[in-house]
Amino acid sequence: MNLLALQSALTASDPGRNRQSDPGAGEFWRRTAWRHPIVAIACLFLAGPAAVIAQTRPSDLRVTPVVLAYRRAKPAVVNISTTKLVRVRHGFFGPDIFEDFFPSLSARKVPVQSLGSGFLINPAGYIVTNAHVVRQAEEITVTLTDGAKYPAEAISSDSDYDLAVLRITPKASADFPYLPLARSDDLMVGETVIAIGNPLGYANTLTTGVISAIDRTLTLRDDLEIRGLIQTDAPINRGNSGGPLLNIKGELIGINTAIRADAQNIGFAIPVDRLTAELPGLLDAERINRTVFGVSVEQARTKEGDRLRVSAVHKGTPAEGKLEVGDIVVELNGLPMKQISDYACAMVAANPSSEMFLKVIRRGRQMAVSVTPEPKPKPDGKSLARKHFGISLKVLTPPIARELGLWVARGLLVIAVEPNSPARELGIEPADVLYQVGRLYVTDFDTLGTVLEDLKPSQAVTIGIIRGNTRALVSINTRRLKDD
Repeated sequence: MNLLALQSALTASDPGRNRQSDPGAGEFWRRTAWRHPIVAIACLFLAGPAAVIAQTRPSDLRVTPVVLAYRRAKPAVVNISTTKLVRVRHGFFGPDIFEDFFPSLSARKVPVQSLGSGFLINPAGYIVTNAHVVRQAEEITVTLTDGAKYPAEAISSDSDYDLAVLRITPKASADFPYLPLARSDDLMVGETVIAIGNPLGYANTLTTGVISAIDRTLTLRDDLEIRGLIQTDAPINRGNSGGPLLNIKGELIGINTAIRADAQNIGFAIPVDRLTAELPGLLDAERINRTVFGVSVEQARTKEGDRLRVSAVHKGTPAEGKLEVGDIVVELNGLPMKQISDYACAMVAANPSSEMFLKVIRRGRQMAVSVTPEPKPKPDGKSLARKHFGISLKVLTPPIARELGLWVARGLLVIAVEPNSPARELGIEPADVLYQVGRLYVTDFDTLGTVLEDLKPSQAVTIGIIRGNTRALVSINTRRLKDD
C-alpha cells in the first residue's frame, strides 16, 4: 500500500471527517498522527530535512558549542595595558633629524602603552598572563569585560616558562568571575580550540582553529627554550599574549604565548598542566607572607575528578602531626578547595598570623584540622645582597628618582658595586635599579631577603635590572665560598 492509498483508507475510517472541506495535509497530520505513528514516521522521512528544521528555532541552531564556550569564558578574560617610559627628542619642526649627532635639550619621557591579555583564576582577583606582557611595565592596568579598570600588582613571574601572576583588588565585596584550570594531558591533534584575547587592542576577540601539534619546543633566545608547547592554527596576533586557549567545552587548556612572525597561523600556547605545576612556586605563601606552615600540596587526578593531595609534611613545622601525606584537602578557612589555584590563592590571601581551619579526607573519612602558621623572621635583604652579589642597595622612592633623573620610581637602587664581585663581573653599575630576583618582584628589603636567604654559594639566580629605559633579565651567580 502506497502512502496515498494509506491516507485514503485512514480518511475513510474516520467518519467524523468532512471530505468536502478538507483543510489539507496539516489538519490530516494533527488528526491522525497520534492514532497512527507509522504515518508520522512515513511523512517525516518523505518530507526530508526541511521538516526537522521547521521544528527547530533558528536561534537554537546558531548557539553552537563555540558560542557557549565564549559566553562562559569571556567574563574572566581581561585586557592588560602596561605603561613604560621612553625618551623622545623633538626639534622645533617635529623629530630632530640631527639628534644622533647633537643630543637635544628638549628630551623628555612619555608613556607608551602596550596591550596584552590575561585571565582570572580566582574570585579574589589573581590573574595569570605571560611574563613578557608585564616585564617592561612601569604601571599595569587591568580592564574587565564590563569596562571596569583596576590597577594591578605584579606578584611574581617565571621567564623560563613565560608565566606571571598579577593581583587586583575588588572595589566591593563581590567576587570576580574566573576560569577553573582544566587539563592538557589528553589533548588531541585536530580537536577544535578557541582563543580569546585583545589582539591589537580589539577587546574580547574570539578566534578558532585546531590543535596542529603538541609538545613543541620554541627557542626564544640562545639560552632559553620553552618545551612542551601546544601548536595551534587559531589566529593569534599581538595582544593575544597571556590570553586563554580553550577546548570546545570552554575549558582552559593553555595560555597563548607566541606566534611565528614569518608564517601564518602558527601559534603556541603553554599547556595548563605547566601552569598547575608552577603555581605553588609563583604563589609561595610561606615566602610571600613570611610564615612557616609546613606542607606541600599537589593537584592529583582521580576518578572523582581533581583532588588536592598533601604530598609532603615537613618535620619541625606547625603542620607536623596534624596533616598527613595523602590527606585530601577539601576546604580551607571555609572556602572549597578543588584545584591548586584555589589553595595557592587562599594561602597567600590568608592572615599570616591567624589559625588555618582545614577539612581533609583521610582514609575515607572527613575530619577537621587546624594549623597555626609560625611567623618567619625577616632576613636582612640589604646584607644578603652584599654577601651574595657584592652590591649595596637602597629603596628607590619617587623623590630620589626625580633627583637622579631615573626612568622608574620603584625598585632597589644600586649605590655601590664591590670590586671582583659577581655584580662587577656581570657589569652592574651604580644607578642601575634591581626590580626582580628569582620569581618575585622586589621593591623593598623584606621581599629581597625572602628570595636571597635560601641561596647557596655559586648558585645561579635570575635578576631583573633597569638601566636607563632598558630592562633586562640576566643570570648572576652568588659568590663562591672562598670569596666570603
